[in-house]
Amino acid sequence: MTKVMTKEKHEQQPEEQATDQDASRIAELEKQAEELRLGWQRTQADFVNFKRQTEQDRKRLIKLANSELIARLLPVLDNFELATRHLPAELETNNWAIGIKFIEKQIFDILENEGLERISSVGTQFNPEVHEAIEMVESDRPENEVVEEVNSGYRFDGVLLRPAKVKVSIGYENNSQTSK
Repeated sequence: MTKVMTKEKHEQQPEEQATDQDASRIAELEKQAEELRLGWQRTQADFVNFKRQTEQDRKRLIKLANSELIARLLPVLDNFELATRHLPAELETNNWAIGIKFIEKQIFDILENEGLERISSVGTQFNPEVHEAIEMVESDRPENEVVEEVNSGYRFDGVLLRPAKVKVSIGYENNSQTSK
């Protein structure tokens, strides 16, 4: 009987041993599976971030290209503005002149819808960040006030594209002192 018990005991040991090996193998595989799952999640998050960054880069590139194109169109807009500003009074009702004014407005409206903004200058204080003084003039306006805009200044999406070229008042106090 002793041999039988030993045999039974001997038969149980490999099963227990196998179970312990299986349990450690299962634990090892579960750990590997968890590491793979976490790696997959990180990769998925990295891909989402990559897509977002790529989209932001694409939008930034489009804005840059648009700003460069718009900056190149500003002289054309200036020429239309000059043409309509110096239009003789007798041509105000001329269909051709009206068409030129319409084209100027249409071009500006399109550019404005894309993010172009004209900088208001006349009657404001001279600001070197948005104005370029081309002349200081005697005026009855306060000192450093913009009295005339020679060329319009523009911003595109809040970024200065071109400063306004302006004439700035030296002030009425200086006028009275100069005339004495």
